[in-house]
Amino acid sequence: MKWIWGFIFVLSHSFLVAQTQDIEIMEVRGESEIKLYAVNHTDDVLDMTFTANLTGFITNESSPLKKVLKPRAEEFLMTLTAPSGVACEYKTSVSYKKVRKEGDVANGQGKKQRMTSIQMNTNKINVFTQDGCGRCEFVINYLEKNKIPYVELNTTIHQPNQQLMFEKLEEAGFKGNTVQMPVIVQNTKTTYDIKDLSSFVKNLK
Repeated sequence: MKWIWGFIFVLSHSFLVAQTQDIEIMEVRGESEIKLYAVNHTDDVLDMTFTANLTGFITNESSPLKKVLKPRAEEFLMTLTAPSGVACEYKTSVSYKKVRKEGDVANGQGKKQRMTSIQMNTNKINVFTQDGCGRCEFVINYLEKNKIPYVELNTTIHQPNQQLMFEKLEEAGFKGNTVQMPVIVQNTKTTYDIKDLSSFVKNLK
């Protein structure tokens, strides 16, 4: 979505509507600013990581931004201010995991240091991930366990990976501005907003 404030305004409310997402990013538009909110559509407490890729916009918030979303609640994220006469664009990605309930077995101790590739490999499964993303960890763990060749492109450790991810999404016809992680590219096919990860990974080879 692009516009130049004071001259052109081209903005569609283009959130994914084919299926209800667990987390939906909503916007409230003003004369020269956009306020972004996250809506938790689940009955669980979610630990969310929100990343915004901005062009032209000004914001006081840092990215990635971490938030804990209460069940069925709305949480303010950030305000994007568009300078007069400047072409502005924003794209976002969201990852999340359920907050561990009291009594659950703790894990995470002794985890190996996170590393990332900065280049895709067309001969392998390319997985765009984000730190704090339980869905991403699920896919990576499955690939590791089943010894399936893959490349992890983490968008938190290496920000240019996020730009590369959105380039692949646009090539695949993605028109939204928020995508649910992970994004997977295999044999030039880009798959995103994967609802049933368990079923999807079983078809990975």
